[in-house]
Amino acid sequence: MSFVDLPLPNRSIALTGRPVAAPAAMLFTLVMMMGLAIGLGVWQGPGLWRDLQISQNPMPLPNGQVDGECNTRRGLTDCEAQLVYQYDGQSYDTHVSLAFLDFSSSDYEVDVVISRGKPELATISLGLDMLWNRLAVFAVFMLVFVGGVVAVLWGAWQAARANRAASTAGRLSVVPVEVAGIDNKRGAGFVSYYSTENGKRKGHVVRTRFPAGQAPLMALDAKGKTFGVAVKSEHVGLPVLLDGGLERLELNDAERQLALSTFDVEQEGRGGLVANAPAKPSAGRRVLRGLLGGVGVLVLLIGGLVGYWLYYVTSGGDAFESLGMEINNMMPEPLNLWGCEQLQARFGGERAPYGCTAADYVSWKTATTKTKS
Repeated sequence: MSFVDLPLPNRSIALTGRPVAAPAAMLFTLVMMMGLAIGLGVWQGPGLWRDLQISQNPMPLPNGQVDGECNTRRGLTDCEAQLVYQYDGQSYDTHVSLAFLDFSSSDYEVDVVISRGKPELATISLGLDMLWNRLAVFAVFMLVFVGGVVAVLWGAWQAARANRAASTAGRLSVVPVEVAGIDNKRGAGFVSYYSTENGKRKGHVVRTRFPAGQAPLMALDAKGKTFGVAVKSEHVGLPVLLDGGLERLELNDAERQLALSTFDVEQEGRGGLVANAPAKPSAGRRVLRGLLGGVGVLVLLIGGLVGYWLYYVTSGGDAFESLGMEINNMMPEPLNLWGCEQLQARFGGERAPYGCTAADYVSWKTATTKTKS
């Protein structure tokens, strides 16, 4: 039994127009995400490929000259350096740029490192020390940017697919949807809504466009709760929110009038007609929701990293596990030293892993007084 009394003809009915809209700000999001992905690739891609080649056969040049600096902003460190060196009687002058995550406060001591087989390829030792860190940072950001592009294109494809299917006549069932907000732009109303099941949201948000003069059909259920009235066709996986005049359904005037009059009578008996959909949440509330969602994801990520770090330094079976070393090295100095002490207690007879080495890069560090400029 439907949650409202909206009698539709007992036949296949097609939906008119394009009832499912593409994702909001689709073009802007595509251009922005693609621009960021291309920019990141141009900025860090060549340097990563160069250092991957050098790492296969590296050769330090202690007499090489390095002129550069590193800057840290909220844990993301970027370094720019000009390298001048000589090898096999030939002089070289090249520029390197790299970025990685590091929350420590230590200064960096670096040397020039070249590829034995290709001496024109040069980097700084820090670039090789942080190579996996850099690759991880690059991969995460590219995943976010490229994933954003894919998500928008996927949403647009789903909308186009649903609109094509909606034009095919099929059996309809009336279903409730929860309207999340209305955004009026250029004389049209863009409504975002969710499918519901037992009064709870289900699935992802669907977006639809109402031209000027139309509004979504809203109703009170038997418990007095407000929902949007939608139909689900046998050909369309997404529910389609109806308009107040049922213009989205291919009905004749008599069928439309009968459905609306029956609907109005029931709604009056439940406490009155719902004139329109609830207003869009305020801009401040939407920003707050976005911030809370971002903070939640960040907390989960940090919790996972901290949990893995604790396992690595207290219980891990290999002091040279790559991810554990990277996380331990990125920890603030007091936590990094504590972690190194735990590792040294279990692996003190071996050379120190990356992140726990002293100035000789072999022995265990126990204290540090360096600060990053």
